[in-house]
Amino acid sequence: MTSSQHLKLNACNCGRIHLTYGSVTLHFTKEEFLAYAMYVGKMATHVSSTAGLQMAGGFTDAENTNCH
Repeated sequence: MTSSQHLKLNACNCGRIHLTYGSVTLHFTKEEFLAYAMYVGKMATHVSSTAGLQMAGGFTDAENTNCH
């Protein structure tokens, strides 16, 4: 991560969890965040145990949510 990009994670009084990386903010419910964190953990394990970046199974969620 360069000095111009920054990572911030916080819980808001609106009941959502906000993950900000650079100019992008993702807004999660608790359940969405836990599912996202589980998939990111699995991807991190996969990437760290392979010699190179290989395509790993992905996930999608068609639900589009906004906060504020």
